[in-house]
This record gives sequence, C-alpha cells and structure tokens, in this order.
Amino acid sequence: MNCTATLQQVAQFHNCNHFKGHWAFKMESNSNLPVRNQVNSYPVDLPCQDYDTLCPDSEYLSCLESDTESFCLPNGAEVQVTYDNIGQLRLFGEKDPPHNLLALHLPGDETQVVAIYMYRKWWSISDVLKTSSKSRNGLVFVESVMERVILFLLSQIVFGMLERSPGERVYFSTHPVSEYGKIFWQDGEAVGFYTVKNKGSLCNGYTAQSYLLPVLDTVFVRSHWRRRGLALQMLQDFCGSLPTERVLGISYPVSPSMYRVCKKYLEIHHEQREHLYEVEAPGNWSQRRNVWLNILLQQRPTNSRILEESPNFTQATDKQLTANKGKVRTQRRCVEKKLTGLGHNRSGKK
Repeated sequence: MNCTATLQQVAQFHNCNHFKGHWAFKMESNSNLPVRNQVNSYPVDLPCQDYDTLCPDSEYLSCLESDTESFCLPNGAEVQVTYDNIGQLRLFGEKDPPHNLLALHLPGDETQVVAIYMYRKWWSISDVLKTSSKSRNGLVFVESVMERVILFLLSQIVFGMLERSPGERVYFSTHPVSEYGKIFWQDGEAVGFYTVKNKGSLCNGYTAQSYLLPVLDTVFVRSHWRRRGLALQMLQDFCGSLPTERVLGISYPVSPSMYRVCKKYLEIHHEQREHLYEVEAPGNWSQRRNVWLNILLQQRPTNSRILEESPNFTQATDKQLTANKGKVRTQRRCVEKKLTGLGHNRSGKK
C-alpha cells in the first residue's frame, strides 16, 4: 500500500454538506504563550512556524518497510504502525494549500483515527488536544499552525468520527486556512470551538458572492463537556464581539439543540431579539429569518386542535409576522433616506 494513500472516509467527509449550529468572555489571542516546562509540553505548546515541519521525512517513511513499530494508546492497547493503517489527512479544502497530516488508524477501520505524526513522533488524539500552559484558558483566537491543526481535529476527527451520535447525518466541511475561529480551552484541553464567516468574506470558492453580515457558522462542544453552558458562552462571545453590527446571523439550518441555546441567550439579552437571524448565504433580507420569532412559533401548542383552529391564535401569529415584516420595511426606508440625504450632502459640497 502506498504510504501517501488518503483515508477514504475522511475524503468523503470533506465533500459533504456544511453542518451549521450544532450543539454541539472575550479574550485576546494567546498563540505565543510561553512554555515553562518543555518536557511536559504538548504539540500546541511547541514552536511551529510552517505546516511542512509537521510532515514526516522520507527517512521515517522508508523505515516503515523494514522496522516494526507500535504505538501505545492511552488505554494501554498497542497498535502496529504499518502502511496498511496509516494515511494522510488534508487539513484544508481544494482552494487552499495542500497541507497534510500523517494519521494512524485502527487496523481495518479508517474511521477510528487514534494518533497523528508530528515533531518526529506519534501523538494520541487526546494529547494533541491538550496544553501544558495554564494561561491558555477560555476562548482563544485560532492563529498559530497548531491551533489550525486542533481546529481541524475537533471538526473532522472528533465530531466527524470519534464522537458522532448514532444516526448523525451531517458533517462539518473543512474550514479555510484563514477562517475566523476560537477554540474553547478548559482544564488544559480543547473542549470546543466556533467559527465565523466575516462580513465581506466569500461564501465559497466557487462564487463571487460575499456575506452581507457576520455569520456564526459552526459551533461544537465535545460530548463530555456538554450541558455546562459552553455553547451559550460562545454565542455570547460572538454577539458581544460585534457591538456595532445591527444584524448578526447564524448559519442555516440551525439544529434544535442550538435553538435551545439561542432561546436561553435571548431570554437574557432582550435587546438582541431584533438583531439575531438565521440566514442562508449570502444573507439578503429574503434569506433571513428572525431567530426569536422562530422560537415563538416553535412554542406554539400542537396537541390542541381547538387552539390551532382559534381565529385569535391565527390573528396573533399573523400580527407577529406582519410586525416583523414592517420592521424590515422601516429599516429599508431609513437606509434609503440616509443614502438619499448623503447624496444631497455630497452634491452640495461639490
């Protein structure tokens, strides 16, 4: 088997549809945090300026033909390192540079990736997601090479393979090399992340359309750390980091679990109810649905035919929809007036 063969299952994941808003503190980036004890450091704590430095050299690959090597998993089990159970994982999409990682998977099961080769040794997935720096805590900007690697592992390996719920049909697409994102660090581990499509960024590599508003694109919390309010903190961080934006988006479709997070957030922050929308790219007004209004409509009782058929209930729902449309029209008129006034002012100056 060729040592550069890709993991077919992962390649299929890369071509799947985007997954949006799965359940998955504003802080400055600490990508260059000092490492006090290099002996106990993890990959994210070690200096790395180039993706190519993470790739194995030809000498190591040639040794696989003659040497017998095994890797000890955290649970004590050993996995033989052979051509038959290693492959390359592409970090980014087709439009980005072709950077790869060498991955070790269980024999006969390409979906069970157990280790990544970097810095001339194999590291278990759990160790790659750890840090020895106590200063790396909370939400940290994704900037360094290793932070990009961790973002990839969380989205493609942890969510994509290792922690998938039975019957799960959706996947994250690989994030672009310049994607805006933050990793949630807690107790020395990367426990989740979120990414954002910035206003003005391209919708994808195949169109010239750009996002018309900032959009919370993906959210994920590892299974062991769920139900601790981390997704709520990430939503608060996203909204709080853009105080000057009148409208914010969450990528369509929003999962039921993420809607529950939005409900908690909007119950606390009433002022955001008119500003948070579920959107489809690029985010025209016709592609936006108010999140709070959707929540109210979802709470409509479905087990009472009398209530559903009540004209008062229908009229109340119609009034909510009409009021929301009226707000959109009012906002458009205000924008048109401002633009008209701006045009008159410029004409006067000339």
